[in-house]
Amino acid sequence: MNHNSFLTRLDNWIKNGHSACLVIVVSTWGSAPRQPGSIMLVRDDLHLEGSVSGGCVEGEVIRLSQEAMESGLPCLKQFGVADETAWEVGLSCGGRISVLILPVTDTGIPVSILKEAVMAENKRGSLDIEFMLADIPKITVSATQPKSSLHAVHSSNLEEEKSLFNLRLRPKNQLIVIGAGHISQVLSRLALNMELDTTIIDPRAVFLSKERFPDVTIMQGWPQEVLPQLYIDAQTAIVTLTHDPKIDDPALAHSLKTDAYYIGCLGSSKTHQLRLSRLKELGISNIDLARLHGPAGIPLGGRAASEIALSILAELVSKYYKRGNQKVS
Repeated sequence: MNHNSFLTRLDNWIKNGHSACLVIVVSTWGSAPRQPGSIMLVRDDLHLEGSVSGGCVEGEVIRLSQEAMESGLPCLKQFGVADETAWEVGLSCGGRISVLILPVTDTGIPVSILKEAVMAENKRGSLDIEFMLADIPKITVSATQPKSSLHAVHSSNLEEEKSLFNLRLRPKNQLIVIGAGHISQVLSRLALNMELDTTIIDPRAVFLSKERFPDVTIMQGWPQEVLPQLYIDAQTAIVTLTHDPKIDDPALAHSLKTDAYYIGCLGSSKTHQLRLSRLKELGISNIDLARLHGPAGIPLGGRAASEIALSILAELVSKYYKRGNQKVS
């Protein structure tokens, strides 16, 4: 589960009695800094999350969101350098954007659709939310399961002829780290900057704390007990970092039964050969063992924890895109 999800936050705001707007970039032209599907949240007390332009038009979007919360009606607004309003709000970078401002109401983004999106997100599922914009401020909103495969990169899009905008919700890439040592601390911080949904697993309670691992999920327990509780899909990378066969080996044995696109193991080449021998004794085939990346990381030459963490992230990014995930569907 991605605890930093915009939609989860929006749902929690509504549950706590706030009014709020979901603001979505619908289309862009030229050098607009944010892509279609980018999200911003505006709450009734002016608490903000996300952005739609990198700062250029947010002030005007906040004003329009306040109006939408009062009226309960959505609006579709375009900003561009040819427009006097665009210059006033600061969009002078040479691009244009179109944003959809949706209050959380039956006439905007219905609560039922929002809850369906959050439920799919919590299960690492996918959802397409379609907005029929031909009769704005009256819109029709529907949610459907996507037909395209999970491990492709998807993009939200506007079909201008139909006035139909499709917000494509897909799970973020996920990183599961076995072991809560120093390298894991650095790795988790870098992973957050890369917007990876990150989980740390370790049976040793002394290593696990929110102080050491802020803003990521921590789960105490043996990997073979914890991993079956998680949704592991083709957008998941798993890395073992404890150097302890009692912890790492069961984690690897379970990981090789999943669709994880990357499974990495910390340690030297000699350590990795010993690891492979132990896993063979557990009945794991050579074909499955070939999926393991050990030593984990590309050879940058560094030995510091930050350098090792960087090399691991570089390798898992490379492996992800080499699987053909750069295709847009």
